[in-house]
Amino acid sequence: MQIFNTIKKTEYNTAVALGFFDGVHKGHQAVINTCKTNKKSDEKLAVFTFKNSPYNMLSDTTKPLLTTNEEKFELLKSLGVDIVFCVDFNEVKNLTAESFVCDIILDKIGAKTITTGFNYHFAKGGTATSDDLKLLCESSSVNVHICDPVMFENEAISSTRIRNCIQNGDIKSANSMLGYNFSIKSEIHSGNHIGTKLNSPTINQSLTDSLVLPKFGVYATKVTVDNNTYLGATNIGIHPTVGKTVPLCETHLLNYTGAELYGKYAVTELLHFIRAEKEFDNIDSLKSQIKEDIKNIKSLFKI
Repeated sequence: MQIFNTIKKTEYNTAVALGFFDGVHKGHQAVINTCKTNKKSDEKLAVFTFKNSPYNMLSDTTKPLLTTNEEKFELLKSLGVDIVFCVDFNEVKNLTAESFVCDIILDKIGAKTITTGFNYHFAKGGTATSDDLKLLCESSSVNVHICDPVMFENEAISSTRIRNCIQNGDIKSANSMLGYNFSIKSEIHSGNHIGTKLNSPTINQSLTDSLVLPKFGVYATKVTVDNNTYLGATNIGIHPTVGKTVPLCETHLLNYTGAELYGKYAVTELLHFIRAEKEFDNIDSLKSQIKEDIKNIKSLFKI
């Protein structure tokens, strides 16, 4: 898969899916798969997106993201995308609708087929819609396909809805809408060995500042390290009983007895929310709760 970080004229004819695609959830997947289905044999499957969130660039508030750009690229690659144009939003944010479509998407990107979601907006101030896109392409013999929303529990799937589920601990619904398990992906680092002192050794992972922060608490998880997968009891939070202040992802691997894993890259998939984080009166109460959490998680996994 080719990745271009700036707008450049391509030598290919392309079938282009337009959108920010944060999370590349089931709704986004439908847009890309529709684009793939409708593209002609001489067209490369392309995605035109942004390396920075248009909402965050235009708004006084900031929404955390579901995926980093690197994670987004991996998800797009898995869908068979040939080319990703991931450009700085500042390059296009002040363009008119006509200039964006005709000068960028049709001329430079070489689009012969275009696909968007039902709620796609573009041009200065986000004032143009998918209907405007169709009108601008009418005279160019470019096929434009507008995808209907993909529904989950009678509501349209959206990045905002998934983000809210993750923040509220409804990880099962979030995963259902994503079409894959929401994960913490980072290097394992040495902590202050509180887990060892509690007779429950753990691996520690930092959380990415720009990404959505799951509800603090304990999760049943699946952890992959060096292509090996382990079941886990993961605590995400500040661990108030032991005096931590920075949010951390800390996981007890239920079926691992090997050497230290410091420096390894781990993918921790959140599967079930077990309980919210709370402060305990003493370390013995915390130890007792950890044992109960592990028992409950083993029961879920039937081990």
